Amino acid sequence: MELYATGAGNKRWQPVAGFTWELFLIGAAWVIAFAMIPFILFRMKQGVSPSALFWLAFWGYVGLTYKVTSWLSDKYRERQRKILLGAEELLKRDTRPHVLYLRSFKDDETTSRLLNLSSEEQELALTLFEIGPFIAFGEPGEESPDLGAARMYVDPEHWQHKVEDLMANAQLVVARIANSVSFWWEITTALRVVKPERLLLLLPADENEYEKFKQRAEDIFPRQLPEHRFQSRGFGESHISSQGLIYFESDWTPRLQKLKPARLRQNYWVPGVPIMKMALEPVFTQLGISWTRPPLQPLAILAVVLLLLFVALALYVGALQVMQLVGLFTKHV
Repeated sequence: MELYATGAGNKRWQPVAGFTWELFLIGAAWVIAFAMIPFILFRMKQGVSPSALFWLAFWGYVGLTYKVTSWLSDKYRERQRKILLGAEELLKRDTRPHVLYLRSFKDDETTSRLLNLSSEEQELALTLFEIGPFIAFGEPGEESPDLGAARMYVDPEHWQHKVEDLMANAQLVVARIANSVSFWWEITTALRVVKPERLLLLLPADENEYEKFKQRAEDIFPRQLPEHRFQSRGFGESHISSQGLIYFESDWTPRLQKLKPARLRQNYWVPGVPIMKMALEPVFTQLGISWTRPPLQPLAILAVVLLLLFVALALYVGALQVMQLVGLFTKHV
């Protein structure tokens, strides 16, 4: 299966499978589950308490929905495997200047980890696809490449020449900070052949990794990289392992952008995309590419409303239980 998304008059491949029947069924099942809450509140307001059989059916449906969601999620990931393209084929189909993704291969274990229905690398690819086709070098010998950037494989003896060539012609070079020997060669080369506004650094997940990089970078970067204190994530904020990105102005002045939650703009299948998109606004502006704010998600808003109703229901039921216990205690006294 090949999937395209229409943009700027052209059909362009996308790194995720988009909205499919699996996602529709997942969404419909959970909407039905949460939609029962207003019905329960309405009946209780009329003085009709749900029976034990009703509660059994309700929680049974929620449990079944959870199981079905897991099965449908697996089907969706299988679908995504079918839309893989190699970098060479992608560059033939999409003639825009490309986005080159550099990272240490050991970081693939983190960025290929599934968030919900997609991986962090897929979400990064989907976000940056608005700038250009997203490509990366694959690890030699890998049998099943990770989903996200289209992979390119080169002879180990000639990879440096190919990297330098791709850097020089890239719309944007995105480097996930690491401290391996090959990554430092790539960064040193990027500083030589890439314009400042076309280089983007992703902060690593580990604070110590960034501090090591920052100290060593003082010898090769024109200006000192900014300080950043890594913070523990709150509930619902751990969609992306990195906490921020660094972009550069034309004189190599670095600017740190933190990745902040965008809860009402997130959806279940690609929750990290709006987070990255909001942080990348100045990068889009520097490249002269139109930037649009991620839209509000009706399902996210609905989920918040239903969650508040669920809390109200729990408090109401709890208050009734307390009143019954107080009544029984008063009667016995």
